[in-house]
Amino acid sequence: MHRSLVFFIIGFLISTTNGFYSSNDDVIELDPSNFDRLVMQSSDLWFVEFYAPWCGHCQNLVPEWKRVATALKGIVKIGAVDADTHKSLGQQYGISGFPTIKIFGSNKRSPTNYQGGRTADAIVEQALSQLRTIVNERLGKRTGGGSSGSGSGSGNEGKGTIELTDSNFDSTVIDSEDMWLVEFMAPWCGHCKNLAPEWARAAIELKGKVKLGVVDATVHTQLAQRYGIQGFPTIKFFPSGRKDGQAEEYDGGRTSSDIVAWALDKFQANVPAPDVLEITNQAVLDDNCAEKQLCIISFLPNILDCQSTCRNEHLTMLKNFAENYKRNRWGWLWVEAFRQQKLEDAVGIGGFGYPAQVAINTRKGKYAVLKGAFSQTGISSFLKELSAGRLTSPLVPLNGVAEGKLPTIIDSEPWDGQDGKLDFVEDIDLSDVNLDDDDDDDDNKTNRTNHSSSIQVINYRCPKFFQNNFILIMQSLSVYARLFARAISSTEAEHILFNGLLRLSSSTVHTTQTSNNLAITYPSTAIKHAVHLVTVSSGYSSHDNNEYECIIQTKRRNSLIEQKSHPSNVYGDDAFFITKHRLGDFLGVADGVGGWREHGIDPSLFSRSLMDACKSLIDNKLIDLNPSTLKELLSKGYKQLLEDKQCIIGSSTACIVALHNEERILHTANLGDSGFVVIRKNTIVHRSQEQQHYFNSPFQLAIHPTVKDPRLIADSPDLASVTSFHVEENDFIVIATDGLWDNLPDATILAEIKQIKVS
Repeated sequence: MHRSLVFFIIGFLISTTNGFYSSNDDVIELDPSNFDRLVMQSSDLWFVEFYAPWCGHCQNLVPEWKRVATALKGIVKIGAVDADTHKSLGQQYGISGFPTIKIFGSNKRSPTNYQGGRTADAIVEQALSQLRTIVNERLGKRTGGGSSGSGSGSGNEGKGTIELTDSNFDSTVIDSEDMWLVEFMAPWCGHCKNLAPEWARAAIELKGKVKLGVVDATVHTQLAQRYGIQGFPTIKFFPSGRKDGQAEEYDGGRTSSDIVAWALDKFQANVPAPDVLEITNQAVLDDNCAEKQLCIISFLPNILDCQSTCRNEHLTMLKNFAENYKRNRWGWLWVEAFRQQKLEDAVGIGGFGYPAQVAINTRKGKYAVLKGAFSQTGISSFLKELSAGRLTSPLVPLNGVAEGKLPTIIDSEPWDGQDGKLDFVEDIDLSDVNLDDDDDDDDNKTNRTNHSSSIQVINYRCPKFFQNNFILIMQSLSVYARLFARAISSTEAEHILFNGLLRLSSSTVHTTQTSNNLAITYPSTAIKHAVHLVTVSSGYSSHDNNEYECIIQTKRRNSLIEQKSHPSNVYGDDAFFITKHRLGDFLGVADGVGGWREHGIDPSLFSRSLMDACKSLIDNKLIDLNPSTLKELLSKGYKQLLEDKQCIIGSSTACIVALHNEERILHTANLGDSGFVVIRKNTIVHRSQEQQHYFNSPFQLAIHPTVKDPRLIADSPDLASVTSFHVEENDFIVIATDGLWDNLPDATILAEIKQIKVS
């Protein structure tokens, strides 16, 4: 009983996987055992379908293929190969997709691909056309046909080769915008006769791309002399566009596949690169994505954060990539950050991390995100993966978009090519705001009412201390940072760390405070030649809700500027240190990864411990300051955390800068998306390079729990980007975590720095 059951199951499986066609159909089932005998050794015209049983398109083709076989029975052979079962046969003919239809004509060793419609009528029409070609070949006729003195080959255009003569050559070839391959032949030439069927097949495959013509050089001797024809057959190539009458020698093979491959290379090389278009309406997105295999969309920073020179550099790089990959026929688009919110939501881009890039496959309704840096190297790697079809991560479905559709685009004005201009905002002077804590004072209430709501935002964060003791923290910039952060977040604003404003000056510095300005007075440079940093730090925690606690913490942080012992150096999840050494002045910031909070781990523990370890190493063990010092410092500080008995868990980015007092060189080490800028005469002259694995996933030092999770990121300190940069007196250095760089455009930062008075 068991044995009969087993045999029944096996028999059922075999019967259901035999394929789409049976002996009752007119379709001939082919396999490695009969293919050579039935197809290769026959003189019949064969149309052979290579299919896979699981392929949906193949299943849809079955009834049409059976109709074709019945209609052409006794005229053209219609076969089918289960290429999933008979993989060797599929590989022999380069089958890479299903269904694929191959046409085996006179030259069985060089089959051609059927590229027409998948209806019975379309296939039958193509089969009859192939029959006519074979018949004409057997009659010794050229596919172009017609009288050599007819003066025109237009009647044959689109069906095969076009006959060219002395009288029609210039108007047909030279004056056209089309790309041409022209064969010069002689009727008595044996090689020309052998080439005829290959030339005809190539003409059919290249229809709509490259035109193939024939000149009887024994009749049209003027053309033969004009192009120096000395042997037969000779093939000349005429490029597309305006022609000067000159021709290029064809140097490819003489099979139809060789001719087609050579011509397509020329065709693709001459195709103009696609434009990189700005998305300003729905039509732009649909036209460049809906019918393309892929469309590449770049999200460029706001014009205030990346002015015309910066933006044009991005666009030039993208245009170069479009040129390099023009053969792929992709669409290339760009859009300014925040301009098309539904598009950003659909591809998981938004809020920060610009510039960014995605590739959308509209037919599949999926996309892939550039995971590397938005740079020549990063984008190049991304596009190579796309072109080869070997992405390191799977495509992701578009968010909130119906199948077969694209995200909704709002009409917008195109970029005018100019720099952005910061809208004039009246300078916010905190001395004009009543910062008294006495809420019962009627005058105070009146003052609060008269001020705009944007200023009221700051009335509940350390008000008294800001007024009396903390003028040095760049008041206006602090307000802009808070407002901007809250504008892009409907919940708690991301913590903004502006830490800190560093000022290069002579070694002796006098500071004075007036009502709302910072004045720095320097001694004569003839007395002192070394340079030092005058430092100011500022930051916000998005988790401090108690006003009294906020005041106490801010006072403690301010003590750091006065270099008191054991200062608090944490703003929310971010930490920093400032220290002086005989070799130079050092400052660092670290951004704790907030995601650890969801697992009950304080993100600031890692960043604070890392900064404390680096500061301790500088204070106690530093013996030299050179370009590699800071990377070694970061590595040793990280090693201390790994060896710490408290078993610190977490991760953070880090950026450390050091000013060599005597050499006036700023050494830097940066890992991740924290960073710094050097500002000279109100211009950014140097900027750190952001390091990202992919969107919103920066490089980071990390200590993970023992559990293994491939999603966790942990990078080596050796990956830190290291630079050394000569600085000048009166340079400003701004070092900060990503809260500042993601939320404030360069124009705003420069405008605030410009307000600092130096004397």
